[in-house]
Amino acid sequence: MLAIEDVDLLSLAQALRERFGNTLDDGYLSGRTVLRDAVATQLGCSSLEAEDLVDTMESCGYLIFPQMSDATHSRRAGQWSILDHD
Repeated sequence: MLAIEDVDLLSLAQALRERFGNTLDDGYLSGRTVLRDAVATQLGCSSLEAEDLVDTMESCGYLIFPQMSDATHSRRAGQWSILDHD
């Protein structure tokens, strides 16, 4: 089982940027699925573990999707930003 706290989020973000570039053009949920699958492939972990990592990366500011004024996400296609800062 993967220990999420042991994953280097900066390195993971860099790997995602190498795969997708700085942005991923997709809707919120479909983009999360693409990112989750990429994380699972990159780390060889389960989809559930990868989903937790995407949540963590989003809350830490490595993955950003524009929010509407009511703090929800648009259902339309948008643009995920993949940041590699620390």
